[in-house]
Amino acid sequence: MTLESSVIQSSQHTAMGLKYRKNSVIFGVLGLFVFGIALGVLAFINARRAEEHGVKATAGKVLGVLGFISGIVVMTIFVSNR
Repeated sequence: MTLESSVIQSSQHTAMGLKYRKNSVIFGVLGLFVFGIALGVLAFINARRAEEHGVKATAGKVLGVLGFISGIVVMTIFVSNR
């Protein structure tokens, strides 16, 4: 493998990480408002995939956890009021 091909592979690897990071933030923000449990999990998974590609995705993880927890709280409130 040449140096040029390894640089190309590295940049593709980083590009995938950036894509996963962007998706995790989008899912996390949406998860705060609608479908918190499902979108929170998707945000967290995408953040983990971004970190596997060497890209920091702390915001996606935090938003995913907050979306998941808020979804649980809303569901608990809804079920307890029935």
